[in-house]
Amino acid sequence: MKRILMMTVAALLAVGCGGSKQTEQKREVKLQDYITILHVNDFEQVVQKGEMRVIDVRTRSEYAEGHIAGAENVDVNQPDFIERLRLKDDVAIYCRSGKRSAKAALLIAEQGYNVYELGGGIMAWRQAGKPTVK
Repeated sequence: MKRILMMTVAALLAVGCGGSKQTEQKREVKLQDYITILHVNDFEQVVQKGEMRVIDVRTRSEYAEGHIAGAENVDVNQPDFIERLRLKDDVAIYCRSGKRSAKAALLIAEQGYNVYELGGGIMAWRQAGKPTVK
């Protein structure tokens, strides 16, 4: 009887320990599921619908040089980036070339929100002939 009980406990512990590793792997996969990188034309459609906030994660001076109409400026390199966003819903984001927006996308996705990121950043936007405002 003791032998059966010990085997049962050992089996439960093995399953329990193995399960936590799977949960960590699922969490990583799910985090990436929150992020969608969009081509310029698809990002433009998101912006034009006006159904979600558009966030420019560049510095204030970069934003002042020209940004997508209607975009808010919240610098991803500020230590209180997430707090300053005051997230309530999914967001569309961009930066200059895509590096900072990738960082921001991960931070936002960790909060459980969907992120639509402009692939290639505002450089790709301008190269496609899309308008910016100052």
